[in-house]
Amino acid sequence: MNRSCRVVLSLCLGLLSGAAVSVKGAPSPELWGTLAQGSQPVGFRQVFAFDKSRTWLPTRNVEGEFTPDVDGRPVQVNVWYPAASTSAPRMKLGDYIEQTAPAGFDRINAEMLRRNRDSIQGSFDETASAKLLAMPMDAVRDAAPAQGSYPLVILIGGLGADINTNVVMAEFLASHGYVVASVSLLGRSGDQLAPSRSAADIEAGTRDMEYASSLLCASKDVDCRRTAVIGHSIGAVQAVLLGQRNGNVIAVVGLDGTYAFKGNASTLTGAEGFYPDQARYALLDLRRQQGMQSADLDFSAIDQLQYVDRDSVQLKNMHHSDFTSFAVTGEAMHVPIKPVYKGTGWDRATARRGYELAANVVLSFLDMQIKQDAQAKRQFAALTKDAQVASTARRPALPFPPSPVDAIAWAKAGKAAELKPRFEASCGKRPLSECVDQDAFNNSGYGLLKAKQTDTALVLFELVAWAHPKSANAQDSLADGYQAAGKKAQAIEASKRVLVLVGEDAAIDEGTRAQLVAAAKQRLSSLGGE
Repeated sequence: MNRSCRVVLSLCLGLLSGAAVSVKGAPSPELWGTLAQGSQPVGFRQVFAFDKSRTWLPTRNVEGEFTPDVDGRPVQVNVWYPAASTSAPRMKLGDYIEQTAPAGFDRINAEMLRRNRDSIQGSFDETASAKLLAMPMDAVRDAAPAQGSYPLVILIGGLGADINTNVVMAEFLASHGYVVASVSLLGRSGDQLAPSRSAADIEAGTRDMEYASSLLCASKDVDCRRTAVIGHSIGAVQAVLLGQRNGNVIAVVGLDGTYAFKGNASTLTGAEGFYPDQARYALLDLRRQQGMQSADLDFSAIDQLQYVDRDSVQLKNMHHSDFTSFAVTGEAMHVPIKPVYKGTGWDRATARRGYELAANVVLSFLDMQIKQDAQAKRQFAALTKDAQVASTARRPALPFPPSPVDAIAWAKAGKAAELKPRFEASCGKRPLSECVDQDAFNNSGYGLLKAKQTDTALVLFELVAWAHPKSANAQDSLADGYQAAGKKAQAIEASKRVLVLVGEDAAIDEGTRAQLVAAAKQRLSSLGGE
């Protein structure tokens, strides 16, 4: 069987019948250090596919001549997963590095292969490189998946990282019952193989993660109803975005995420489609401590995630790259440290220990959030008291604001009086107008009027007018509701309020202002309010 799969076939997606591995009695790989193997053997497979919803190659030349891109955007997904037991040999690190791809994926394969090799040759001399490439790992290529389905973890590297940048953590999590997927990190088009920090490239990468998730969700061994996303560096920005977009994402982990470096908040807040109020997951922000390697921290970007439970953990004596597998390969090969870092408390040993601590913290966090494991909660608490932990903080999520659908259900259940207190709790220190979507609630209210559910419609209109006291449009809708309910006095009062507010409401244009004035006067005339 081909080692890589070009299209989404059952053979690629969890119905493999090839070799698998047993870790029973086998020693942990040297690169794992003190990380304890889970109960699951680990398999590894690759998926190559084209996302035909997006073009990749230029379709018009400089003369404007059109040539269609018939394939679409190429995506590579490396997948580690719980495997069935067998005595087949495990992979070596070099097997991850020297990757191949099916026909048609030559360009992406060449780029991924270059990054894979650079991750070794760019950091280690020839002797160390040869030793590293020969080191045994834990996975067996194309192993048969274990019975059952397992939570999905999307693992996102930093800017232009190689696809195996966190291979040790990927194998480790897979051995503990997770399907872990790392996705090729490409620029937004075939003219730009390497991504940048631009909003367009961050968006392109985020969509790659969404596409990879959709591919894997077709596999019998993947339970996409329980998903987590882990991102390092700029990948943490994409992890936050993916968590916001996909309601099945239960947990997000940022590993030294760019969003909290001073001057870099806009990588998240300026990202396409960043709507913090839509985020509903648990977030672990795990990073080096303030000041280490000149880290100057600013959490204003993720402070906007008010409906997210957030745990923040800062580790001592860690550098940015120590949240990748380089922490263990660098220590294993005794890579010298730069003179500038001597005497800072950081060295290769603290890097490796910190990485292993981070991997255990991540595992306990995932088990606590995704598997609802009570023991994992205790383990997380214990790990975050480790001597290498500089500080911890927890910020509970505010209660979610009710949607129009929620508000309608509460009103019909006789709980309309509970809506305003809930919104006050949900808004926190923000103005109520930011928590009650005027257009969404008004549109739902008018839908209820058409369905002759006037009392419920009034609940929504009154809620909007309460949250938007200076909105002429809110008062206009409220007046319509009162009129439909036969509440003449209230309809007159609301119509007069429209005429007072309409000249002060900066949110409306002249055309809308004229329409509101005309509607209010007509309503008052019909009600005898003039």
